[in-house]
Amino acid sequence: MSILKKIFFLSLFMLALSLLFWGVYNLSFKSPTPSDALKNTPPAVTLDKNSAASTDLIGKISAVSKEAVLAPTLSADGASLNYFSPQSGQVMQADFYGNIQKTLAEKNISGLVDAFWSVDKLKAIIKIAPTSDAPYFAFYDLSAQTIAPLKNNLDQVTWQTNANRILYKFYDAQSQERTLNISDPDGSHWTKIADIPYKNISVAQVPRTGLVSFWNSGDAYQKTSFQVTPIIGGGSKILDATSFGSDYLWSPSGDRILVSHTNAIGGGEMQLGVMNANGGEYKNLGVPTFASKCVWGKDGVTVFYALPGGIPDNAVLPNDYKTGKFKTADTFWKVNIKTGEKTRLVEIADIAGQYDASQLFLNQSESLLFFVNKLDNKLYKIAL
Repeated sequence: MSILKKIFFLSLFMLALSLLFWGVYNLSFKSPTPSDALKNTPPAVTLDKNSAASTDLIGKISAVSKEAVLAPTLSADGASLNYFSPQSGQVMQADFYGNIQKTLAEKNISGLVDAFWSVDKLKAIIKIAPTSDAPYFAFYDLSAQTIAPLKNNLDQVTWQTNANRILYKFYDAQSQERTLNISDPDGSHWTKIADIPYKNISVAQVPRTGLVSFWNSGDAYQKTSFQVTPIIGGGSKILDATSFGSDYLWSPSGDRILVSHTNAIGGGEMQLGVMNANGGEYKNLGVPTFASKCVWGKDGVTVFYALPGGIPDNAVLPNDYKTGKFKTADTFWKVNIKTGEKTRLVEIADIAGQYDASQLFLNQSESLLFFVNKLDNKLYKIAL
């Protein structure tokens, strides 16, 4: 072989060897391209199953219960859900995913139709409707699993928010008088608070005060009289008496009131507004929904709500909805009562079924919005 050929092949060998080392170097030490970086990124961390909300569920609706529930609420520590089973009448506790943790009360309650929890979640006022008799209220002690019927002729009962006493409306058949009263949970040690001129009323204590509010049940053809009175008794003060078909919801601090009402006598469309604790400074929020489809955030500024759709053109509101003549198809929003800014919680494309939301409540961190769907009475949640 000539010297020139030897030099040529040696040069070729050295070039190949250099290319080989260059390739190894690049593969070992070069910075990855953007596409390589994406391929090599560790998988996204998914929150633990028992966390309040998983990142892949944000803005989505998911079922919490497989069966109907009655009076769902947060447990006393806020870490679980308590509810009555309308099928068995038992009291159940479940996590935020609906996994049953334990049965809080084994007692089967026949004919259970409603329940109202005490603040400590250890007691409840239950409403029972036997097939042969009129409905009646009873005091249910979950720890002792005892039921003590309350006096007859009660048609509205709620708990005092800062004590284990109950507020109720009583009708005296002999005198035909209707009164608002307060008593111990079993009905003992009762005291009259005020006379009531209406048959059907709603009652709610004013948060962080010694006042109780009451109003005649919203009727599209009747003005609603919204009043407050001291729990210890005294004169009543009318806060609102100008609108028809009204319903009210106090803010957590008791300084604001949501009010839903019709836009005119006869009830063509609902409006949602807010006013101060004295009934003044009314502001229309531009939200056509019911107060019963709302829940306040802890900040007293944010209101989460279900916006009803599918309302018949000839519906009388709120009458026809309250009597169950139709079900709504809701979308889900929140509104800032100061700025009026509205934000959608769930995109239209992510609402697969129909939801007529009721009994809205939040978990303690406000990462979950719970509601009962009136179409199947099951519990659902929205991860916020």
